Amino acid sequence: MIKLSEKSRRVLRAIYRGLGVTAVSFVFQACYGVPLDEGDEVFIYGSVKSQKTNAPIPGIKVSVADSDYHDFTDNNGAFSIFLLMQDRYTVTFEDVDGPGNGGLFKPYTANIPRIKFGTNSAKLTVNLTVDMEEDTEE
Repeated sequence: MIKLSEKSRRVLRAIYRGLGVTAVSFVFQACYGVPLDEGDEVFIYGSVKSQKTNAPIPGIKVSVADSDYHDFTDNNGAFSIFLLMQDRYTVTFEDVDGPGNGGLFKPYTANIPRIKFGTNSAKLTVNLTVDMEEDTEE
């Protein structure tokens, strides 16, 4: 058996401790992956209501042009979409279920330009309230 001095033992313990932490970190990363930060983000949310009755409209499809993201308004007319930052957003509101949500509503499009904000900020929140007009044409 090799006799080590106290100083050598402390150095070896520090090396083993460092290797242990590195191994745990590696296993954690291998299991769960590294969080992706794809860049600046925007959170668009809001509500949709009838222009005539001021009541919330459920079942309205809310989609963003040039993306695969969309949402449907809930029973309170609320929606939310989380996207990567773009120069502008074209958000379309469509009544896809017909009279099932209390009436027929005309499509509505909102154009949202990119709002310039500080370089330290990575997230932007946009709150929209949309009043949809009933479609009287059949």
